[in-house]
Amino acid sequence: MATKFLASEQLPALLEALARDARLVIPAKSDGLVQFDIWELRKEVELQVLLARQSPKEWVFPQCETYLRFEYAMAAPEETQDGASGVAPAGVAPAESAPAQAAPAIPHETIQLESLNEAPRQVIFGLRPCDVRGFVQMDRVFGGYGGFYFDPLYNARREATTLLAVTCREPRSTCFCTAVGGSPAGQEGVDALLTEVGGGFVVEVLTAKGEAALAAAVSAGFLSDAGEAQVAEAVRVKTAASAKVDSPFTLEGIRENLRANFADDRWHDLCLRCISCGTCTYVCPNCYCFNINDSLVETEGERYRTWDNCFNPQYTEETSGHNPRAHKANRFRNRFSHKFWYYPEKYESLLCSGCGRCIMHCPTRIDIREVLRVMGAPAAAPSEGVAAAAAPAAASSATSPVADQSASTEGKEA
Repeated sequence: MATKFLASEQLPALLEALARDARLVIPAKSDGLVQFDIWELRKEVELQVLLARQSPKEWVFPQCETYLRFEYAMAAPEETQDGASGVAPAGVAPAESAPAQAAPAIPHETIQLESLNEAPRQVIFGLRPCDVRGFVQMDRVFGGYGGFYFDPLYNARREATTLLAVTCREPRSTCFCTAVGGSPAGQEGVDALLTEVGGGFVVEVLTAKGEAALAAAVSAGFLSDAGEAQVAEAVRVKTAASAKVDSPFTLEGIRENLRANFADDRWHDLCLRCISCGTCTYVCPNCYCFNINDSLVETEGERYRTWDNCFNPQYTEETSGHNPRAHKANRFRNRFSHKFWYYPEKYESLLCSGCGRCIMHCPTRIDIREVLRVMGAPAAAPSEGVAAAAAPAAASSATSPVADQSASTEGKEA
């Protein structure tokens, strides 16, 4: 599709045009923190800070959403065919007040249900290509990929959402998108990509959604055709940005190596600093685990789902009280194995876009790149002498936290 140019001074006008026909969500700074929020007149979009603290996934997959309301009530006795209520008047015998064949009606409990699925038309502006890849990866989970689960709540919002991403000119030291197949200017799932150049932005319209969202801006003259020099500068910006991203590990063989290292005690060593807070899962643009709860006050209630995380000790606890991942090391192992082993086997894609938020915001500075360099590498073959010395330890390894129940949990996706 067409490549346009947006002058820097026209950015507020573009945002105003986008907000006329849809809810506009932008990264904005509040109290020193950048978060995605609904745009309002004179609210400035923050594009200089590379990543908002949380990805914009909550605008399609909310942290907490009520999707069912219900109410219990006692139904009045049903009327009989001849108009009588089926309940004998005071002082009158039942046999005298109703036909002999009519069973007496009794009050009974009923329930009224109201399903909710709010999906307003919205445009998310200013997110990064790694954020968009998070949506693409969740699309497989909730979109019925491979004949699996189809979620009407997620898909209604996803269909109503347009994603206008911005190229990352200056990637952070924690970024590793290129290592997982992404790019600071990646176009996967992007409806339109803006790349900052001298005097404004080169805008690449990539899908019909992007074209429809920007049609009003084109008609109003906010977007003009990009010149050859501007397009060439955008290419240089993208190339330079990609060169600044390190590739700290290789994907070749990583799935097989994670499988081979499943019962390795190094999982225990790597997770010692983990405090099971779940921060890495909440800031991740790809994690999608959730829990379902009912809330009932007297006769009225609602069913809602909330984000959950695989570091939660109760996440895999069964009704019987048994927990296949009772040990922290097993939950720690599950997170990384899920992203680079279980999920790829099921959905033919990774569950990581390399944004680095989990590295930035982990309170104990656990680095996913370090974990993958260690556990995603081939298992070291011990020498004969070491193997002989390790034999007694191997015999007792079944009682270690990592080896515990490995046979029953291997390959199980959270």
